Amino acid sequence: MSSKTVDIPISAGKLIADTYGYDQVVIVARKVGEREHVTTYGVDKAHCDVAARMGHFFKHKLMGWPENPKGDAG
Repeated sequence: MSSKTVDIPISAGKLIADTYGYDQVVIVARKVGEREHVTTYGVDKAHCDVAARMGHFFKHKLMGWPENPKGDAG
């Protein structure tokens, strides 16, 4: 039996950052054999940019997602 997956909102990353005192949060979630998802959060623009670069690296270099030619929205 497979349950439906939903995107993890940025607010979940913010909650983790606020609760545990971090500047940058990257969440990698997998429903093995079905779906993978990455959410990033940073406390300000500079930290958002770094978290986004980490998320991009995880998705494309480690997890093997194809590059998105229109930008990194996915």
